[in-house]
Amino acid sequence: MYGKEYTYCPHCGGTLIRRVIEEMPRKQCPGCGFVHYRNPLPATGAVAVRGGEILLIQRGIEPGIGLWTPPSGFIESGESAELACLREFREETGFEGTIRELLGVYRQPTDFYGEILLVMYRVEIVGGALNPEGCDEILDARFFPVDDMPDMLFTSFQKAVERALFCRGGVSSNESES
Repeated sequence: MYGKEYTYCPHCGGTLIRRVIEEMPRKQCPGCGFVHYRNPLPATGAVAVRGGEILLIQRGIEPGIGLWTPPSGFIESGESAELACLREFREETGFEGTIRELLGVYRQPTDFYGEILLVMYRVEIVGGALNPEGCDEILDARFFPVDDMPDMLFTSFQKAVERALFCRGGVSSNESES
């Protein structure tokens, strides 16, 4: 599992000891000086609104099999948050999108991955067709009316959806007919 603390140094194999380094408790190797920084995993997600409905996917993998989320996933090495967002959006829904605004950056603790740093965008659908069968990581994808959405896996997803709907004045005219 991700997010677990090392016991042994990945460089020299020595036993790590806990010390305060840079004003934070961290594990360090007394032999070679390696410091284990437990940084969050970077992830991104897309909130797409069409006709007053939100596009959500039903997860087919842990964490949260069967729960609903906006299309989302981890940012790959060498990939920007924006490109990762659009890639995950396409892979999980079949839709092509364009980013309209940054909704927020959220800290999301998880038991499964450790801490995630989640970068959420409002995305406009610009092409493609809904195709949840195209991704083996999801069970279903569909649009939900704003007043009848299922509970979401993470509170950060709920916050991003609320921000997309209410903090920015709801659905813009070009998205309402997409």
